Order: sequence, then structure tokens, then C-alpha cells
Amino acid sequence: RKEVSDVYKSPVLFSAGSRYNFSDFYQLKFNVSRNYRIPTFNDLYWTGSGNPDLKPESSYQAEIGNDFKYKDFRLTVTAYGMKIKDMIRWLPNNSGNWSPENTDKVTIYGAEALLGWRKSFNKHTFDFSGTYAYTVSTDDKTNKQLFYVPYHKLTGSLSYYYKKLSAYYQVMFTGEIFTTSDNNPKDILDAYNVSNIGVDYNFSKKNMFKIGVKAANLWNEKYEALPSRYMPGRNLTIYLNLNY
Repeated sequence: RKEVSDVYKSPVLFSAGSRYNFSDFYQLKFNVSRNYRIPTFNDLYWTGSGNPDLKPESSYQAEIGNDFKYKDFRLTVTAYGMKIKDMIRWLPNNSGNWSPENTDKVTIYGAEALLGWRKSFNKHTFDFSGTYAYTVSTDDKTNKQLFYVPYHKLTGSLSYYYKKLSAYYQVMFTGEIFTTSDNNPKDILDAYNVSNIGVDYNFSKKNMFKIGVKAANLWNEKYEALPSRYMPGRNLTIYLNLNY
């Protein structure tokens, strides 16, 4: 495949993959690809933030995945690697304004795990899902981890359904985050763990009318997503959704 552009010279792109079922319990899959991303209009010209000097981003990617299934459980473990040239990233500047820029050469590799379980008892259904991601994202010029890219991220969710009623509990963990290109330990954002809990009731079969309540940051975790920008503490939301 080759994209056509009047502004940028696009390379020939490809993607190839396959999968093999060894048994009902285990499946192996892999994929390799060459990718190319042209800067979007917002990347280039967003008022006060766009960067008209951006270059297109190109990359090679490979991944291998393992799917395991046993009764009501499913586990997927994927390892991957990428080599990126002129990576486009939106980053905050000293004034707090976000703008896109190119990072010359980047190497990314890591692993992801997804765990799922679902079980029904009469009209009661329980659903659990969890994810873990380990990401090494290195600027080849400095051999440092890209800032604002944590090594570790973990999520979990447990949901309960009964007729038109549903309830859930969510947890999200984010590891330490570098905020400078030299990975200065004095400028690290601490790891944080945020939990949410909620319940809602669906008055129709097609999700047209739903009312619910959600408590976000249940344990009142104090954390920063950006330096000196503390996120809201425990807060309660009551919502009504109407869909036509």
C-alpha cells in the first residue's frame, strides 16, 4: 500500500500476520508492519499550538501474541517492538501549553497482558478484566526513557449485572513518570493508584434511558498528572443518559 500526498513523499507500506491454533487452549499469532503517519491538520495548524514544521512519522513494528482460553477465563500476552523515525508527540512546554514535536529516533518495546473472566449465575453476571503494560520507550539520541511515558500501567475492573441494574469497581495504577528528557530523579512524578465505583440502572432494553451515580477517586488519592497540577480528589457524579 502506498499513500498519495501532494506535500509528503510516502514510502511503500506493508503489513503481514498469521495465527495458529495449537489447541482450544492456546493460539499463537504474530504481525509485522511498516507504518507511516502524516501530520494531521490539528498537528500543523491548531491555533496557538500547531507546528507547521512537523515531519511525517515512519516506523517498523513487530509483535507476537499468545492467547490462552480455559472455561470462563481468557489471557492474552503480547510482546512487541518498534523503531520509529520522527515520532510525533504532543508535549507541554514551560507555559503549560501543549504542542506537537518530532523526536528523531525512538525505540519502543515491551509487553502487555490482558486477563478476562465472565460468569453468569441465573440472572446474575460477574465480569472481571485486568490489564498490565510494561513499556520501554527510549530516545535513541539520549538513551533515556521518553518523558511522560511510564514503565508500568495496571488497570482492573469488576462489574456486576442483574437485569437492568449494573455496578462496577475500577482501579488504575500508573507508575513513576519522568518529566524531563534527562530523566532527572528530582523531577519524577510519583506513582499513583486511583479507584472509581459506580452503579446505574437502565430503564430500557436498548440503553436509551439510563441513570447512575459514580464516585471517582474513591480513596481520595493525591496525585499529579503533570508537574504542579494536582488532580481532583474524591468526587461524586450523578448522571442521566438519553440516547435516541
